[in-house]
Amino acid sequence: MVLWSALYLALLLLPVALSVLAARAAGLEPRPWLDDWASGLAMIGFSGVLLSFFLLGRFKPLSGWLGSDLLMQTHQWFARTFVLLLVLHPFFYTLWRAPPGPVDTSAAQALRIGGGDWGLATGLLALGALLLLVATAVWRQRSGIRHETWRLLHSALALAVLGLGLHHTLVSGRYAQLDAVALFWWILASLALVSWLWVYLARPLWQGARPYRIEKLQRCAEKIWLLEATPCGPWPARFRAGQFAWIKLRQRWPHRDNPFSICNAPDARGTLTFLIKEAGDMTRALPRSRLGDALYFDGPHGRFEVPTDAPAVVMHAGGIGVAPFVGLLADAVARRDARPIRLIYADTHPRQMVDVEALTGVGALADFAIVPMVQEPDADWQGLRGRLDAAGLALALQHPDVAPLVDSACHLICGPEPMMDAVETALTARGTPAERIVSEHFQYDFEGSSPLARRRRHHWWLMSGFTLAGLALALLWR
Repeated sequence: MVLWSALYLALLLLPVALSVLAARAAGLEPRPWLDDWASGLAMIGFSGVLLSFFLLGRFKPLSGWLGSDLLMQTHQWFARTFVLLLVLHPFFYTLWRAPPGPVDTSAAQALRIGGGDWGLATGLLALGALLLLVATAVWRQRSGIRHETWRLLHSALALAVLGLGLHHTLVSGRYAQLDAVALFWWILASLALVSWLWVYLARPLWQGARPYRIEKLQRCAEKIWLLEATPCGPWPARFRAGQFAWIKLRQRWPHRDNPFSICNAPDARGTLTFLIKEAGDMTRALPRSRLGDALYFDGPHGRFEVPTDAPAVVMHAGGIGVAPFVGLLADAVARRDARPIRLIYADTHPRQMVDVEALTGVGALADFAIVPMVQEPDADWQGLRGRLDAAGLALALQHPDVAPLVDSACHLICGPEPMMDAVETALTARGTPAERIVSEHFQYDFEGSSPLARRRRHHWWLMSGFTLAGLALALLWR
């Protein structure tokens, strides 16, 4: 985390440092400090936007090193920082407050924006596209936008921000008129474009040449399907238990893929198994799929795994969040893991719960137990009753199969965000160290109240503050 934070901060400040050095080397006449502050905010904001193309470019070395969880956190939270910097930067220019001269009357001239009206126009259009991009991402679920529609809109808006923002930077940026700074922006923008083309053009073509075929499709719980696929050629998937993949069924359109956890242990055939809940457009169409249909696989990604030095493991699963644990348990069976492993598995109704033992063969493990919990039990239900919130978790942790392991175990959490927040809060309150709590998040917002969520927000605020402090130091050094 520390290395990643330092590297990310350095990349954000790189265009500012390069501009200061290039201006000194060229003997560029200084201008008011606030004008350079405004330009610095814009440079940090735009470089952060361009770097975002790589965070979700699904590059395996990056996701394997940092984990998709951290990359998603950086992408979603720092997008807010960059939008704020880009929205604010024009208002810091000192000539907003200068009286207009007899000729210098346009807003473009008052802001010292070159290139005539085109430089101002592309900047405003880029900012509008960016605001729409972030707004639709933050409020997507509340607005009811279809996932595929949002993915298509998100990718188109990102490309528009890239092109319009680059034009505005090169035409209107004072320091972008220097060759070294202009070259930097061309290189960074070109790499961002390559990342976009890789996700939306090259990778779908690559997947089309390496399809998988559905070999098994069966309902294993209410609205939950087990899908098993194998490669059509000699390209077996290589993955680690707990990772996930983006998959598409029967078509290659890049905006129609969805992420699902891989639910089997690696094998020589390259088999891929997924537990898929009917929730969106793609998943509701799953029952219409047939054996032999094509499946296109992008992965593996992520790093949701059990630390090798953990003496015991307690898994906390909510709903379809059980999927990665099915893969981890299948792998534990294949490795004959002798550690104590417990699965706390909560859902609304027993009909919605998959048969973990049948899917994984955990009966062969030396020390395993499952603790089921439902909110709406049947009359003959023998497990725990309730939801996996603070009260439900306290009840589960008192279970005789779990209680002896709680204080020493590594706790893995996956499920709906409110459930994960409640479990993180309760475990932290019990004194569980943060390094022994491993969560698989895919959505980061400001609603999380657990100590771990507050810690992540604190890190975001701290990094944003360090970025502005670095800008101020660079401008003082100019």
